[in-house]
Amino acid sequence: MGKFQKRRVGNAEIIALQDSWTYVQPGPYFPGVEEADWTDYRPFLEADGSLLLNMGAWLIHSAGQTILVDTGCGWRPAPNNRELAAARLPRVMEEAGVGTDDIDVVVFTHLHWDHTGWNTVKNGSLRPLFPRARHVMQRVEWEFWSEGGAEFREKVRFDDVLAPIESAGLIDLVENDYVVTPEVVALPTPGHTPGHVAFVVGSGNDKAYLIGDAAHFPVQVNEPSWSPAADVDPVRSATTRRALWDRIEAEGSIVASGHFPFPGMGRVETRGAQRVFVPIDG
Repeated sequence: MGKFQKRRVGNAEIIALQDSWTYVQPGPYFPGVEEADWTDYRPFLEADGSLLLNMGAWLIHSAGQTILVDTGCGWRPAPNNRELAAARLPRVMEEAGVGTDDIDVVVFTHLHWDHTGWNTVKNGSLRPLFPRARHVMQRVEWEFWSEGGAEFREKVRFDDVLAPIESAGLIDLVENDYVVTPEVVALPTPGHTPGHVAFVVGSGNDKAYLIGDAAHFPVQVNEPSWSPAADVDPVRSATTRRALWDRIEAEGSIVASGHFPFPGMGRVETRGAQRVFVPIDG
């Protein structure tokens, strides 16, 4: 059985999906953060000192639309010989009651390989896994990776996961605070990549922020300056992260992270001198 968890947010429903998971070493993952800096954060570490990194995606039911936010790692081996648990997103979606042909829209927080992997599958040739869906991404994100040369294209497996959906005419390029439905709106959160966005889901005072890679681990709630090596602009990423926590805490909204421990839903609260991530159930 795969892992999924459902939650109502306003008139929408969000479903956390676990595609895979892996373990990473904190030193290489957060360059510039010394081992001593982890002293107060030992509970975040595994027994061997590693960090558990969830690899997740999200389904949203809103305004008659079935929306997939990011497409996980996919069926290909992970880059740099990284060991991943077997990726199972299509099966987990089916267990949650949604087939690949049910997806109306695929939206992307950004275009790194672990957020676009199930765009395609190989059946003789590469083909789109979600053939009915419009695949919506920020124009600046598309241009950054597609026009940056062979090295950039290789980093996001462009020929495997992006070129086939472009050839199929399934891509829509948008800008800034794109409105997917009245209950699902993109929020620019640059830094991890130039066109990175979060998605704000819900209405009124009942909202969830699907934050993509604006943060990877709960420790970054209290340490927003800790930027991963994968951040294209670590200074801007830290500024974005701090502003995001301020906004989410002030609203009392939900954080929904595909990389936090599954299901990755919780709230941001200030307790004494620290700001913490408080997990919630579905």
